[in-house]
Amino acid sequence: MALGLTLTLAILRIPNIAHAEYVTIGAYVSFTLINYGGLQLWQVIVPSFLTGGAIAIVSYYTVFKPLKKRGASMFILMVASFALALIFRYIIYTIAGIGNWGLGVKPKIVTNAMFRLYGVYITDILLMALPTSVIAMTALYLFIMRTRTGKQMRAVAEDQDLAVASGINPEKIAVITLMISGGLASVAGSFWVIFTHAHPDVGLEALLRMIAASALGGFYSYPGTVAGAIIVSFSENTIMDVLNRGFGLSLALKPLMPMAIIILVLITRPAGLSGIVLRRKRTLQAEGE
Repeated sequence: MALGLTLTLAILRIPNIAHAEYVTIGAYVSFTLINYGGLQLWQVIVPSFLTGGAIAIVSYYTVFKPLKKRGASMFILMVASFALALIFRYIIYTIAGIGNWGLGVKPKIVTNAMFRLYGVYITDILLMALPTSVIAMTALYLFIMRTRTGKQMRAVAEDQDLAVASGINPEKIAVITLMISGGLASVAGSFWVIFTHAHPDVGLEALLRMIAASALGGFYSYPGTVAGAIIVSFSENTIMDVLNRGFGLSLALKPLMPMAIIILVLITRPAGLSGIVLRRKRTLQAEGE
């Protein structure tokens, strides 16, 4: 989920708060296709990806691109994305009300425990979700680092004016970036709903986690965001579990962990993990000289 937020910010310079709503959309796409279309979880991955990507592209051309043409600052773009997120959320509330889905629905998928690891039951859905996440992250990394289009995306992220002067089409890069970011967020929502429920605030619940992971990565770093997501997940689960067992700290405070991470990173190290890497590289270069 956080990777799409980072890509949109790094390449398009759009702090897209509405990115979280693509997660909600993916959750409802999964629920609808499984419960009403009779599909299996693996069969909804592609439709979910295409739906999230398409909505992200439409959002760009109807909201963000006109604002950027007017010279809107990143702050204005962020405010616009917040308004767009509210529009998406209340549209979903309306649809959920019409469908009589209440405040939470769940796809009709039976999860089976495959084995037990350190007291935790590992289900078949988890065994599917983890490899899918690893494959998606690896494929995206190779795409960005090894392909011609990926190199063009990095060029636009570094300097759009210079990239345009070099013959790179920024509109094509924008569409590809939005398709990837929106699609990945939607697929994440499709898996998320299997473990919880689909409701209009799914994306809102995920938003702080995404921002925390992206902040840890320095907001612009792909590897940093991946590392940040692992740290946020570890903090929310393992560390909170230790604090609960050792000091009786309520697990209801888990949502505070991403907020604490965001504040700590912004105060102590605004460049995040990527700043540490860059400083280390400069030190090594200085020592080599």
